[in-house]
Amino acid sequence: MKFKKALLTVGILGLSINAFSSDNGFFKYEVIKGKFINKTISTNPEASEWSSAEEQTVYLYPQVSVRLNDKKANAEIPKKQPVEAKVKVLYNNKNIAIYIRWEDKTPSIQKTYSTTTFGDGVSIEFPVKYGNGTSLPYVGMGDENHPVVVYLQKNVAGRDYQKVFISEGFGSLTETKENGVEIQMKYKNGEWVAVFKRPLKTGNNSLASGLVPIAFAIWDGNKYERDGNKSLSRWKFIKLDKYPLDKNYLSYVSWGTPYIDWKEKGKDIGNAENGKKLFQQNCAGCHRTKDFNTAQKWVYPNLSNIGGIANASYLKESILKPSAVVIRNLNPNRHYSKSMKPDKFKAYPNNAMYNWYINVNGKKQSIMPAFTHLKEKDINDIISYLKTQNSWKNFK
Repeated sequence: MKFKKALLTVGILGLSINAFSSDNGFFKYEVIKGKFINKTISTNPEASEWSSAEEQTVYLYPQVSVRLNDKKANAEIPKKQPVEAKVKVLYNNKNIAIYIRWEDKTPSIQKTYSTTTFGDGVSIEFPVKYGNGTSLPYVGMGDENHPVVVYLQKNVAGRDYQKVFISEGFGSLTETKENGVEIQMKYKNGEWVAVFKRPLKTGNNSLASGLVPIAFAIWDGNKYERDGNKSLSRWKFIKLDKYPLDKNYLSYVSWGTPYIDWKEKGKDIGNAENGKKLFQQNCAGCHRTKDFNTAQKWVYPNLSNIGGIANASYLKESILKPSAVVIRNLNPNRHYSKSMKPDKFKAYPNNAMYNWYINVNGKKQSIMPAFTHLKEKDINDIISYLKTQNSWKNFK
């Protein structure tokens, strides 16, 4: 199965959802319940109102889909463990605030004018647009047709490094301004705690709805993490009871849950063992997993931990509609075809094998074909297998 960028993409809605859907499991595994308070929300994580908010565990996994450029950073990846974060949400009539706490025994700071030290950091992201009829963006900073708003806080010497970006995929961060954004990040007793606060409605998007997608990223500077080298979650969902819940959107995002996660397993949508066989027959020629390593390295996304960072509905859309969302390549200019003739500047042309899409009539089209010929049961079995992929121990 040529998932060539593939399972880094999502498709469109309108797919069959009757194979498996469990709202109860979805709310148990994937939802962070927001608490409404009729008072001002403090960004101080030790403020009394935070003690009454319901806490949800979110796991974040190392980014291993693409090859990194830093030898030291690459050497750290097989040693990493998932980051276990505790998340809470408060909201009132004006604002929403997200609290996130995680263990880090080696706090790191980005030193001024240093290119060898890196700071700890955390970010959250929301889709610019979401809801019924809109696909989830690529969780790693969005895509051209599904941009995200990113709120970033990093531990940098000499200044309070807070940024807000609009992102449309790799290398596309564009800083933007949002009034009313506040972020605090504190280190205490071997843990980082951060609180992000923003208006429910901004010039970029509105979060005043019953179910809000949110994703998280964490950087450990002690492990040379920065930029795309990070740990990230899959899309989670904030439940705001004050606003109506769109049941069609709920059916879409809850498809395929309960999810297999790092420590808990729920009922699954298919037969993972049969899915493994189908993956070998259809997919292993292009994509690597913890079980299959015959595909050429780093031409196609490595799927060794796709089960940690991709929702089941995301995986299904990627298989059936790979061109619905196409993200830009990560640094495509670093791969050259030295068998071809260099140009007048003695530069070799880019190696087309590493391109994730082609342009057809001015529109990007994934070079992964749609696998609509597969039976629904087979697709569910493949997804069931992919959901078990949460290992990065073979990363080299």
